This record gives sequence, structure tokens and C-alpha cells, in this order.
Amino acid sequence: DDCAELLHFGDLSILDIPFLCMDVLGPLMAPDNFPCHLMGKHDGKVKKADISYVIQQFQSLHKKSFSAQIDTIIRLLESFELTFLVEGTDDTYMFPSHLPFKKVADMWKRDDGKKVYVGRRVKCSSKTSIISPGAFSLFQCRACVRLHRQAQLWRNGIIVRRVKTVSSHVQCLVIMTIPLGAVDIVCRGGVGCEKACKSLLEDVMTLWLDVMEEHSPGTKYG
Repeated sequence: DDCAELLHFGDLSILDIPFLCMDVLGPLMAPDNFPCHLMGKHDGKVKKADISYVIQQFQSLHKKSFSAQIDTIIRLLESFELTFLVEGTDDTYMFPSHLPFKKVADMWKRDDGKKVYVGRRVKCSSKTSIISPGAFSLFQCRACVRLHRQAQLWRNGIIVRRVKTVSSHVQCLVIMTIPLGAVDIVCRGGVGCEKACKSLLEDVMTLWLDVMEEHSPGTKYG
């Protein structure tokens, strides 16, 4: 483009970045009040065929024509950590940015069997620092892919746990408590799970701080 920039993913190179953002990613990430947007995404899950349909709809509406290889588009979406394949399916993808907001009390129920709690708050240290919009949904994708694809997800929160381990009953809640301002991370487990809770907390904290460094550079937090 005019800035002489390109993107490179493995054997795939993108020369026209504005085209990618406006003609490909734009309609897929657009909210419901846009002419072209993903349908039936109230639970964040979208079929591969629906992704292809939106791209075709956008081309028709704007009288454009380009070869849209759906597998390549999905590969890009996964590379940008905008979506991930839902476990147990081969054609359904989760888009965390399209999830509805929910109250944490409705998702993180009291559990009398969980006696051990550990946590951290990551908060912007000044009024001029914010968490970049979209960083949290990127974190949700990364956490699901690396830790637990069947995690509970909603727009401003996620509950993950380790799978296929002796500490699989340990849960971790990550919630955006102050919009673009603070994230709380809390792990809980039964008696004797102190070590497992601290280990999961450290892993989740590392994921979140990595996302902050990559997608919200310059943000000061404590």
C-alpha cells in the first residue's frame, strides 16, 4: 500500500493491507447495525459457510469481485487471534468479540467445595493509560487455544481450567472489571490445591501480560 508495508504469515504474504482490513476483516468483525455482518452469532459461534456468505454479500453490495478462498481467510483470522475452531467440530468457529456481555455473578457461582482462592488485579496506573480495545478478546482466543478450548466465554469474561490433569478441577476467572482499565484474575480450588491454583494463576497472568505487551504497548499498569 502507500505505506509500503506488508504482512507475512508462513507461506502467505499480504501486500494490500487496507484491502484486507476493509474488504475481508471489516464485514466479518462488523457489529449488527452494519449492512454486512455475521448472522446468528449471539453465542459467538459462526459456521464456516456463514463466513463465506458474508464475504460474498460484501462483494455484491459494493460491486467488487475478488477470489475469496475461505480456508485462507479463516487461517488469517486464526493468525490474528480473532477466532478459533470450536472443539468437537470441523466447521464452527468462536468469535469472542461477538459475544454478549454478562454479569459475573451469573457465570462465577459460589462453590462451597472451593476453599482456596488466589488472585491478581492488573490495573492501568493512570487515567491516560487504557487497555487497547480488542485486547481482551485476543486474550480469550489465546487462552482457549493454549489452555482450554471448552472454556466458558462471554464478552467481558472467561473461565478456564486445565484439562486432562490432576488439577483439572481448579478454575480461573478472568474478568474485565473496569472497561479498558482493569482485569481481575482469580483461581480457586479445593483444599490442598494451593500449588495448582498458583500455577494456573501464573500461566494465565503470563498470557495476559504477553497480550498487553503485543497489543497494548505503552500501557502502564500495576
